[in-house]
Amino acid sequence: SMSVKNIKSIKDLNFDFPLEKGLYAITGENGSGKSTLITCASTVFFNMPMIEYFGKPQNASISFQLNGAFREWICNGTTWSQTTFGNKMCLNGFYEGSVIFGNRFKDNEFSSIRTLDRIHENELVNSSSFVKENLGLILHDNINYYSDLFVLNDFKVFKLNLKRPPYFIRTKTNEFVSQVRMSTGENLLISILHSLKIVYDKRISKNDGRPCVVFLDEIELALHSSALRRLILFLKNIANELGLAIFFSTHSIELLREIKAPNIYYMQRNVDDSVSVTNPCYPAYATRNLYSEDGFGNDMVILVEDDLAKCIVEQIIKEKSLINNIRIKVLPTGGWTNTITMAYDVISSNLLLKGTKLVIVLDRDIQNLVPDFLNKHKQYSGLSIDFLPINSLEKYIRDNLFVKFNNNLFNILNTYVFQKRPLNVLLESYKQEIKEDDLSGKQLYGFLINELRSMRKDREDLIEIVVKYIMTNEAHKIEELAQYLKMKIEE
Repeated sequence: SMSVKNIKSIKDLNFDFPLEKGLYAITGENGSGKSTLITCASTVFFNMPMIEYFGKPQNASISFQLNGAFREWICNGTTWSQTTFGNKMCLNGFYEGSVIFGNRFKDNEFSSIRTLDRIHENELVNSSSFVKENLGLILHDNINYYSDLFVLNDFKVFKLNLKRPPYFIRTKTNEFVSQVRMSTGENLLISILHSLKIVYDKRISKNDGRPCVVFLDEIELALHSSALRRLILFLKNIANELGLAIFFSTHSIELLREIKAPNIYYMQRNVDDSVSVTNPCYPAYATRNLYSEDGFGNDMVILVEDDLAKCIVEQIIKEKSLINNIRIKVLPTGGWTNTITMAYDVISSNLLLKGTKLVIVLDRDIQNLVPDFLNKHKQYSGLSIDFLPINSLEKYIRDNLFVKFNNNLFNILNTYVFQKRPLNVLLESYKQEIKEDDLSGKQLYGFLINELRSMRKDREDLIEIVVKYIMTNEAHKIEELAQYLKMKIEE
């Protein structure tokens, strides 16, 4: 656990870092404190130039606790001091910043850059295959792309008083380009891979069981989206292989789509300048201010037949509190065969963002027709389909007001909705005026909607009360659909 007080934009924040292997994302809008949190966390290693990173704030502190061990940095406005007590803090890892701070900037003084420009080939040795192959794989999907990657030998690194060995690329004209003159993406990735190689060697040769954490700050700034996806795949594999907990701050939807919701932490600056952290957090929820309301920038898309079904599903989601930290879009598509067809087209055409879940919820009255339809259209057989707790809202209203009179529902609607003409008068008029069978209930529904319009009300006044009544009186059916939706959210 980490406690931060009066560091940059963070006045007071407690944060618990899980140490289980895997990828973890710290996200939030600009100024929410993502980079500050990551940088503060990296001071657990006690090798940070604190004034360079944080300045000289008054009454500032960063403290850590792990298994009875305690470490703390304190600044009195002039100097930083460190304190430790309790057990030995058994923790390994490293930090890499993206823009200003981080390992790749340690030797970036102009004098050092000019010195590296004068390095001779005989002062270089071949880079490890771990660095060169993974660099090529991530940036260009080609493990041989950087076959001419070299690193300065240890003697020269010591002689030049460098903090870490710089890498060099040999060009086609047999010139050597130092790491600080490479592209930002190459420079960043080489530093990350170099540090991971050190961790790799230690974990493979002698793994003492210590938790190992890696902190990366906005690594997407220097990488193309395709390279970013390959980097995430690489980090996932290396985290699982070596047992690393890798934390990175990010705005990137590509990165967040690859992370499980329990591993995403969303930071938000509140109106009183406090910072709150939401976890678990789903990717589209975390990036909801960056993407348009187009129906596809969501964590889950639920396809239903019509607006009435949409109202029922949205009410269930709301009443059952299924939308915490997740962005769900319910889309009416028009007719159950259209819904199935659209679901297939969306999936086969990759219209949804990666990681977005697609759910199909049809009216219950066609439940017996669906298997035969799927048998005749084999391409749809892989779709998972669920059904509303009632046949349809129109049928439910007709069944309970006209076919089999439901006194409770009648009294509620008569009291709170139909205050111009009594509901029994409306039903009698419907009986007299409707000449053909209305098994679907659509004609009665339209009849009631017209009455609402004459009262300057709209259908929501009717739907809200009927859906609430269903929620109470068809609880077991509601629960079935609610559990299905919850399962789809969590799977």
